[in-house]
Amino acid sequence: MDILSIQSAVLHGMVGNNAAVPVLHSLGYTPLALHTAWYTHHKGHPGWSGEVTPLSVFEAFLQYAWQAPHLQVTTVLSGYLGSAAQAASLAQTLPAQVFYACDPVMGDVTPGQYVSDELVQAYREYLVPRATVVLPNQFELGLLTGAPIQTTGEALEAARTLLARYTTLQMVIVKGVRVDAELHLCAVSREHLTRTQHPAIAYRVSGTGDAFSAAWLGLYLRTQSLHLSLTYAGELLYRTVRRTAQAQQRELQLLPELLWLQQAVQRLG
Repeated sequence: MDILSIQSAVLHGMVGNNAAVPVLHSLGYTPLALHTAWYTHHKGHPGWSGEVTPLSVFEAFLQYAWQAPHLQVTTVLSGYLGSAAQAASLAQTLPAQVFYACDPVMGDVTPGQYVSDELVQAYREYLVPRATVVLPNQFELGLLTGAPIQTTGEALEAARTLLARYTTLQMVIVKGVRVDAELHLCAVSREHLTRTQHPAIAYRVSGTGDAFSAAWLGLYLRTQSLHLSLTYAGELLYRTVRRTAQAQQRELQLLPELLWLQQAVQRLG
């Protein structure tokens, strides 16, 4: 079984594939990494440079992943995409039998939407209808459903709306809704609902959503449990942000917590 992670890459920092690949490694997988863009560092920091992967290159790499005889891609995780054309190409070529986890990277409560309107529409029209699971944050869930999310109850209702709207979609994982001093996470399927929460940490750092999505996916593939995958991925997120805040670092301090994640998986059996 091969996992294909389709996200951005940076020269330094822990975002996109730089975050997702180590997390998946820690869970025992050796993912394939297709980079949608190459940047010096996260675009939220000044002084960045780089470019989106040309569509011809992106499509050639996709075809290689689907067709190479020594590969067997059964699972795809997508994160930051560089263009609406990349989204359309992924949706059009994605094999029907693939388990597709779509992290719709479009923005956050702060600073708001940071991709084009065309890419937002591409998620709605092409990718979410094809996804097995979608993993939006609070802001992105509002973009997908057309109404801002302010409470956990609204997040659950929005998740059920997506499940009713898209027949292929099986699960919605809400990566966080801020409620007073807590961050609430929710997982909704057609049969089950589970939640977890942890203290909210007032420290902004990039890459948390990328790490969470990879952790949730790897944990779910191993356990087939919405509750366990949400709980342990949420704990990884909390521990990592807490460590980063304590060290007052600009980049996510992810690697020290991966040993904890490995030990947690061993305990799960």
